[in-house]
Amino acid sequence: MDHNEITLNEVLRHTMHDFLNNMHILQMNIDMGKPEEARALIQKYSQKCNQFFDINNIGLYKTNEWLQTFGIKYNQLTLDVQTSLLNRKAEKYDDALKDYLNRFVQAIYPHFRGYQEQLLKVHIISDEFLEILIDIRGDWSNNKWQDELTGELFQLQILETTDNSIKVKLIASGRLE
Repeated sequence: MDHNEITLNEVLRHTMHDFLNNMHILQMNIDMGKPEEARALIQKYSQKCNQFFDINNIGLYKTNEWLQTFGIKYNQLTLDVQTSLLNRKAEKYDDALKDYLNRFVQAIYPHFRGYQEQLLKVHIISDEFLEILIDIRGDWSNNKWQDELTGELFQLQILETTDNSIKVKLIASGRLE
């Protein structure tokens, strides 16, 4: 699949499929007399929706679109998004962040093995500065992901690199004002 081109129909089909699966899981928990599990799922799904709106509210529209369509493009990799968003006005970093995340995943994705779980965690923090923590786990060998340039808007801090893990932090070059 071309990792850059996704049709609106593909997005809607994927969204409807996920929605229907989630409703079936909720119904199954209710039918089995497990209201606490059903409530926990509702909380999980609500949190995901709130994160979507929060990311948009700080001005990361294109990054948010990339995150929301991630599962369609990269089905061998599970994405876990976390947010700690206190400050808005991150829009000037949107294109650069989306571009960096896309290049990072495209650089490492061909090295994944489909028979093992691969997990990508992205934690977006907007306080005084915009920071993005990227933590990826899987069984794959090192490659040239570090050669990717972060550009003028981000500084890259490498926290860990092994054959099974990469942890990096992107820090915006300027304060969020």
